[in-house]
Amino acid sequence: MKVWIVVLRVFGYVWLTAAVLLILAGIAGVWMKEGFSAVQELLSPFNIVNWIVTIITLAPGLGALAWAEKLKAKRALAQ
Repeated sequence: MKVWIVVLRVFGYVWLTAAVLLILAGIAGVWMKEGFSAVQELLSPFNIVNWIVTIITLAPGLGALAWAEKLKAKRALAQ
C-alpha cells in the first residue's frame, strides 16, 4: 500500500502543477489578447462557469492527495 500512497502523491502534485500552469497560461493569454479588463471579467466572482471549470480542473489532483492521506491514515491504524 505504501507504493500506492507515493504514486497518488506524485500524481496529485504533478496534476496540480500542470493545472495551475495551464490556468495561469490561460489568464496570461486573455491578458495579452484582450487586456486587463478581460482578466478582471474572467476572474469575477460572478463568473460561475469559470469557477466550476477551475474546480473540475483541480479536482483530480486534490482528490489524489486526499486519497493518499486517507490510505496513509488507514495504514497507520493497521500497524
